[in-house]
Formats: sequence, structure tokens, C-alpha cells
Amino acid sequence: MNNGITRRAVLAFAALALGGPSAVRAAPSRRSQLGPGFARFAGAFVNWGETGREHVLQAWEKWLNQPRSSVLGVDFYGEKAWEEFHQFAWVPALWNKLNSARNLVWSVPLSFAGTPLADVAGGLHDDDFEAAARAIAASHPKAIVRLGWEMNVPDSNWFAKGQEDDYVKAFRRVVGIFRRHSAGFTFDWCPGWGAQGMPADAAYPGNDVVDIIGLDIYDFGSDGTAAERWTNRCLKVPFGLEWQRDFAAAHGKKMSYPEWGVGQAGDNAYFVQQMHDWFVANKAAIAYAAYFDVDGLWPTQIDTGRFPNSASLFRKLFAG
Repeated sequence: MNNGITRRAVLAFAALALGGPSAVRAAPSRRSQLGPGFARFAGAFVNWGETGREHVLQAWEKWLNQPRSSVLGVDFYGEKAWEEFHQFAWVPALWNKLNSARNLVWSVPLSFAGTPLADVAGGLHDDDFEAAARAIAASHPKAIVRLGWEMNVPDSNWFAKGQEDDYVKAFRRVVGIFRRHSAGFTFDWCPGWGAQGMPADAAYPGNDVVDIIGLDIYDFGSDGTAAERWTNRCLKVPFGLEWQRDFAAAHGKKMSYPEWGVGQAGDNAYFVQQMHDWFVANKAAIAYAAYFDVDGLWPTQIDTGRFPNSASLFRKLFAG
């Protein structure tokens, strides 16, 4: 099986993986070794809830005994159409209304279905990005903007294979638009982990428009033990964790993990332990991490009791 696995490509495998052998339990661990200020490793993308993600994120902070407003929230600006860039202004405004002290990671699409990257690169959607930048800057002028993430994933609307130059030009153009609205924005260039559909570094936009080099990574697959999956699918896979570490260091950038989680391969506390230990080993070079605490194409929410071993260890390692 190809090591470049997308979250969206696993529906056919999910039942098999979740029904497979029990995940390896992690060995007992001491309290987190992430040190002072480690709330930056305890961020999350959470459910909407009854009145917005801020209240759910506050519950997440309580679950982890982290101070209020100390963790980063993650959200997505726009989902299906350009019109949403004009219509979604109320979403960052609601975050701000509920808690003006919260900073966010905003995942901003670089295009939508039916729009080639060349159109974005050529400025045909500048007004749309101006609207998005204006709305985010008004509520979160120091936001982390994760623009055009997972550009190496084939079913992304901005999949860069064969149009790498247009991706780079589009990314650079949109960064320029956002910077006009806030000098406090930082920009996260974030591939999906593994080989995927193309070499991620072929679409690197340049050091002057990238502040953080991210990686979305999940415990995926039913083949091999949890330890083998960690080594072969996460750590040493092309465009995996070791690649990201070396690539970020070569470009003088910090790393991030805007999405990570267990679930597709079941309750796997070993993966949680290894991610924590990776954070510890590289903590000086990591800007932030955020757990994907929402059930998407497979269950990843960790605070529901579905994954008791993973949840127990997660709380032990990431609680304040």
C-alpha cells in the first residue's frame, strides 16, 4: 500500500482498520516533559457545539487543566465556494465576541472546485481573498494563516501536481493580500504527511512568504504493529516527520502540527506517546500543535471515551 495516505481516501478501509487487532498500549510515561509554556502543544480543532467552537475549546482546556485562552484554536475559513469568503466574516467575529483573548489558526483554501490555480495566481480572485483577510484581521490580527494546506493531496482543490508554479504564485499573491490587512499574521505552509500524490517540496512558495512549515499526520493503516506504523508511515516515510524536521531546519523555519490524531487504526496510545516524545525532542523548533478532536472521515475525537487508552495517556501527557 502506498505510504502517502490521505484522510479522504480511507473510507473503504475504515471498517477493516477499526475492527482490526487491538492497538499496542504505550508503556507508562512520566508527566509531560514539554516544559514551561507547553500549552502551545495542546491546541485543538473542536466541534461547533451549541454556540460556537470557543465554548467547546474552553471545555477542552478544562479537560486538560490548561489555563483559559492558553491553547490555540483551529478553524477553517470557507468550505465550498468563493461566496463564503464574503459570507463567513461572522465566524471569526463570533470567536472574538466569545473570547477576544483567543488566538487562532485559520485554514484558508487557496482555491475551490472549478477554479484553476492559474486564476488565483493571475489575480482573478483578489477581491475574495481581500474579504477573507479583512474579516480575519478584524478579529485575529495575530492569527496563524494555514494557506492552501495539503497541496500534495490529490483530491485537494488546489492539488499542485502539474501546476506547481501556479500554486507558488497563488500562495505568494495571497500572502501579499493578507499582509496588507495585518502585519501580525504568520503563514503556515502545511503538506499532508507521506508521499501522497506529489513531492511536497516541489510546491514550496519561498522563505519570504512562509513562517512555519507544518505537517498534518494521523495514525493510519491496519498493516503491521503500532511501532512499525510509526516508523514506516510517520517517521521515515518520504515527506514524513524526519523530512519535515530537516526541511524546516534547512530553511530556518519552525515546525507545526495543525492536525494530528488517532482513530483510523483504533485506540493507539503508542501513537500518542510517540507524538508527545517527538514534540519533546524537537520542542525548541516547534511553533504549535493541535489535535483534530472532531470525527471526520474516520473517528478521531479523543475525549468521548471511544479511545480510552489514548485518551488517558493524552491527558497525562498534555494536562497542565
